[in-house]
Amino acid sequence: RIEALVDGVFAVAMTLLVLQVPLPELPEALTTEGVIASLTAVLPAVASYTLSFLILGTIWMGHHAQFRYIRRVDRALLWINILFLLCIAFIPFTTVFLARYPLQPVALLVYGATLLLSGIFLFAHWGHAVGHGCVGDEVTPELAESVRERLSMGMVAYLVATIAGGFAPKVGLILFAGVPFLYMLPGRIDPSMIEEAAIEE
Repeated sequence: RIEALVDGVFAVAMTLLVLQVPLPELPEALTTEGVIASLTAVLPAVASYTLSFLILGTIWMGHHAQFRYIRRVDRALLWINILFLLCIAFIPFTTVFLARYPLQPVALLVYGATLLLSGIFLFAHWGHAVGHGCVGDEVTPELAESVRERLSMGMVAYLVATIAGGFAPKVGLILFAGVPFLYMLPGRIDPSMIEEAAIEE
């Protein structure tokens, strides 16, 4: 039931992202220059949507990967999930804020702080699951540590991008854009996931 709730919140959040992208206001006299100018006006919203969609996708994959190994859930884990989803549901708002004020340090700080909090709760989720016997016996200390390192990588990336955005917004935006590509790098957890997927098929 937790995974169903998480999937639902992610689906709603990712859908809300695209609903915040305004349609371009085309001039009455349709000219190529006018259409291009109208499309250019909504580019910040499209860029923010794309960035947040990809980041939400990587966060969802991280949560999904954890539940491949979680066998039971206690009340504390439930609350960590609720707080995690609180951050996820807030991302559409921060995305709109960023789209309207892409070069304002405050917009980047709010956006980055939300992502950083979601990363912290995801890290706490795994730490609690491992530390309180909520994972299966196949989770070795090496695998548990590998997942922690993977999650820490995201938190550090969000923190660096947020701090950079406070001083140099363009640099912060570039760093945020690099986060999804960072998670495309293979990790030690990936071969296990591939093997399990093959068995399920």
